[in-house]
Amino acid sequence: MPRFLQPKKSTQHRVAAIALYRALLSRCSTAALPNDDRNSLRNAIQNKFRKNRKIQSPYQLGLSFKAGYETLDHLDASTTGDTTSTKFLTTLIAAIPRGLTRTPWRRPLPPPPSPPKERLACLPPEKAVLNVRPYANVSGPRHVPILASANGVPFLRITKPQPPALSRMLRQKLERRIDNFHRKVELVHYWMPMGRHEDEWDELINEQLEGREDNVKWVDAIQLSDRENQEAYDKDMANDKELVKKMQRIVDAETELALKEGRTIVRGRKRRPIRVITP
Repeated sequence: MPRFLQPKKSTQHRVAAIALYRALLSRCSTAALPNDDRNSLRNAIQNKFRKNRKIQSPYQLGLSFKAGYETLDHLDASTTGDTTSTKFLTTLIAAIPRGLTRTPWRRPLPPPPSPPKERLACLPPEKAVLNVRPYANVSGPRHVPILASANGVPFLRITKPQPPALSRMLRQKLERRIDNFHRKVELVHYWMPMGRHEDEWDELINEQLEGREDNVKWVDAIQLSDRENQEAYDKDMANDKELVKKMQRIVDAETELALKEGRTIVRGRKRRPIRVITP
């Protein structure tokens, strides 16, 4: 090991020290010693390794490893029934300072993080933003909401961070729109050509059956599904238009009240505002 390299940063030293530490602790469990002596020796090993973990002197490290390997040899011999090694371990344990045989101090586990303050999953109808705004009177500065859009879904931006209920609403609406689009693509580009092929096949079969007629068409069912999908999309768009009108009325009313209260409304960033409305 290079002399300029600290032992605790050397891979070979760390591997050897950890291997010796684990071997000593494992042999303590099987040594032919009373339980009190076994626990005292285990505590002494843990405390001694923790005390010497920052030693950098090669001489002191050599003595520590030599003592550790000698103790390991006596523990192995004691496990096989060697009385000489057992007596040596008993004498060694009796000579260990009392401070080393105490249970090593363990850093207490950090307390579990406190759960975040849960907000209401969904506001009740009597407290919904669109039903209570605009506020006629406020206790502090009036915050005028901002009419924003998330991929075409309108909403009022009031506070930061964004409430979980609002995030869930936006996510559900966007997922519904994406599902409608994918369904339309699947109906037009997959099921519609397949329905035409099925109708052509039915016509060939009817010709072979000498004029049997069947007024039910595959294409009709697919076109019906396509119309239902388009109606659902148009309904969502109409609802969004009504929401935009209602939200815009709220923003206009809040802006008018804020100007009457003498507040300046800044749209955009404070340093680079897009629009500044003064009373």
